[in-house]
Amino acid sequence: MKNYIVTAATVTALLFASCEEKQTLSGTDLLTDNENAIVTNDAMVDNLQEAADYEVDYLAGSDASIGSIEKSESGEKGRRPRYVNGVGPAITVNPAGYSFPKTITIDYGDGIELVNGRVLRGIIVIEVSAPIFTNGATRTVTYQNFYIDSTMLAGGGVCTFTGTDSTQRIFSHNNDITITFADGSVLYRHGERTRTLAQGFETIFDHTDDLIMITGFVTYHTDDETTFGKTIIEPLVKTGGCRYIVSGTVEFNYNNTVFASLDYGDGNCDDIATITKNGETRQITLERRRQFPWL
Repeated sequence: MKNYIVTAATVTALLFASCEEKQTLSGTDLLTDNENAIVTNDAMVDNLQEAADYEVDYLAGSDASIGSIEKSESGEKGRRPRYVNGVGPAITVNPAGYSFPKTITIDYGDGIELVNGRVLRGIIVIEVSAPIFTNGATRTVTYQNFYIDSTMLAGGGVCTFTGTDSTQRIFSHNNDITITFADGSVLYRHGERTRTLAQGFETIFDHTDDLIMITGFVTYHTDDETTFGKTIIEPLVKTGGCRYIVSGTVEFNYNNTVFASLDYGDGNCDDIATITKNGETRQITLERRRQFPWL
């Protein structure tokens, strides 16, 4: 990987561009401003990416869920408890039936609210190469004018099923996403991750018992080629009813040098985590460093 030499002022200006003010949060005195920006902005982006990934899993994560969509298209309507009042996005599947490849288009229109408070708008297109639990089957995801709250996600990625049957729901993800915040600042995110759908997916449209485990790494760069990222040390855990990562540990790097580790907690749904640097540990609050209006 190419090394880039950047100034501290460059990172601070780019990552704090959306701040109305820089809050001093509990425990952030352990990190420099640049390091704190990396940690808190990554937490925000990670939750946005997981929300998008979860939609794909929720609506097209099994042959049964795709079949349920097709029944809805043919007139058999059903409530979807992931969405407020049970009203979900408009979904089309082409071609219908047991024919592959097929394209699934999920249209959130001007906005669909999730029960966890997120609002999604725009379109996700999913190209499915084969029945979901066929070893090597792929789902190619593309975002079209797609927003989570006021943040736009562009680009997409490829998800490959690497399990052997429906009891080993393991997917390999390779994503390249452009994240544009409400103030116009931009981050470019490359991720190579493995997501294991560990429990709850037998109940296709009930998200409350879902549990996802994530391993891998993520790298970011900016328009001036500033680089930073993280590697997952202990699997991150995402549950269906929570907008936050609830447990797991990662190491953060800046210019290819590890500077701290982050522990997301013990499984409780909250925005509290602990950061460790040079043997010292502090509690921090995630997703509040940027003072966006929707947080």
